[in-house]
Amino acid sequence: MHANTILSPEALSTLWHDLAQDEQLPDWYELTEHGELVMSPKPSNRHQRVSTEIAFQLRSQLGGEAVVEAAVLTSSAGVRVPDVVWMPSDKWMGRPQDDLIRAPDLVVEVLSPGNRKTEIDHKVQAYLASSIQEVMIIGLDGEIEFYRADGVHATSQFGVTLSLSPHFFS
Repeated sequence: MHANTILSPEALSTLWHDLAQDEQLPDWYELTEHGELVMSPKPSNRHQRVSTEIAFQLRSQLGGEAVVEAAVLTSSAGVRVPDVVWMPSDKWMGRPQDDLIRAPDLVVEVLSPGNRKTEIDHKVQAYLASSIQEVMIIGLDGEIEFYRADGVHATSQFGVTLSLSPHFFS
């Protein structure tokens, strides 16, 4: 496969499912639109606590289902694993349990010190190009940005107000 070849959603999905069978791979990886593995270090306990807290708050404020580290098939950046994915309950129904998620309503990325701005920007644009309505970015100091197709906003279109303790970010 040529490095500049962009794989179809079906090819990416097949590759993702094949990789899931490989017990030699670590659990923290994504796939680029070219089918290349992007390995990530295991998230820190702080990162996981923030992600879990966000998932709880999304579910309590919006209902539906908020899932930590669910794989999302994007239209332009391969298979990405945002920290939190939220959708209304009816969108989860009838979906095969192992299926890659397409177009969840809301995704959240919690930044870590090693994140590169270009990679985060690439993910945000890919999420928005994949019919995801809103992308929340949680910064290293707890600041929150809401990205939608028309740009960055100070508030969520879903009316979500996150309350994240400062001790997560000190």
